[in-house]
Amino acid sequence: MLDKVKRTFIISLTLLMLVLGWGGAEVFQLFFAEYYSPYYPLIPLFFYVFGFIFIYLFEFVHKHTPDKSLMVYVIDKGAKLVIGAIFLAIYGMLINIQTKAYLWTFLIYYFIYLIFESCFFLRFEMEMKKENKKK
Repeated sequence: MLDKVKRTFIISLTLLMLVLGWGGAEVFQLFFAEYYSPYYPLIPLFFYVFGFIFIYLFEFVHKHTPDKSLMVYVIDKGAKLVIGAIFLAIYGMLINIQTKAYLWTFLIYYFIYLIFESCFFLRFEMEMKKENKKK
């Protein structure tokens, strides 16, 4: 079952990031061209890479110590917040192009990804409980 969940997560994540990446770039180009940063593609890439790291870590922990899955989920949220803040600080110090717009764009992605990931794994946990009740 975990392989199916991983595959579904990766496909969903890929579709979400493609839609948000291209859709966001189009919205910027059409309506907010003066706020567009040439480094905008790094934002969806950040969440895409983080999603892959998380799903493989989640799979590993769930196989070896399934009772620690919730802890991995919480650590992921904290790590994403800290690494995201570092990412934004580095962007602000080194690149400094449309920093305020970049920050707001990153936060919008952060909340969309947070909702996506939370809903996905809530559904996973509910399915696991149903499966355990059947046994």
